[in-house]
Amino acid sequence: MYIYSEIFDEQQYVQNNIVVREGDCIFDVGANIGIFVLFMNQLQKNLKVFAFEPIEPVFTVLSNNIELHNLTNVSIFKYGLGSEDNAERVFIFYPNMPGNSTERPKEKIAQRDVMIDAIGQEQTDYFFKNTQVSGEIRTLSRAIEDLSIDSIDLLKIDVEGEELAVIQGIEPNDWIKIKQIVAEVHDIDNRLEQFQSILQNNGFEVTIEKNALLPAALNNFNVYAVRQY
Repeated sequence: MYIYSEIFDEQQYVQNNIVVREGDCIFDVGANIGIFVLFMNQLQKNLKVFAFEPIEPVFTVLSNNIELHNLTNVSIFKYGLGSEDNAERVFIFYPNMPGNSTERPKEKIAQRDVMIDAIGQEQTDYFFKNTQVSGEIRTLSRAIEDLSIDSIDLLKIDVEGEELAVIQGIEPNDWIKIKQIVAEVHDIDNRLEQFQSILQNNGFEVTIEKNALLPAALNNFNVYAVRQY
């Protein structure tokens, strides 16, 4: 319900001059079960959407949702995007909270503490039950090449701590193909400043907002970037 509220009710991905037009090419990096994909397809018609999700149990639900809603314009891929190509990763998968699945479980400590205060230890332990799942990572530039992409009108990134790695996997010649970016950034180890700097150095005007749906202690920010040159 939180993810639904963030995407459908608050419409956080189409703020600060982010525009989605009919026929646009959308990259959904960290597609989870496909809620963002569903929102995009309600927002405009005839989009061309490419969705990436590396965790197999989550990918299965994503695939089922695409089929259930007959989204023939959506292509899904069982790998994630990062700074390395053809690399295998170990993810911590939370079956009861799959949107939190991550390569960086230590970064979830602050969230766990907030949840204990809000809903208690027992319920928090339920949500944080986890197992390890292997998945594949490729670079965004590799995906652009493999899929013969000329232009990405909107690049959405929500990858639970690996957002900097995603843009580090963009080759210099591919940056110009990307028109808009919306990303959730977890500001740990100066990650937000690094993320912003890379975008600005590649021709984007950047707006940063604190995610108002989450407690301030979690340091989650929404980054909106629109190409200027």
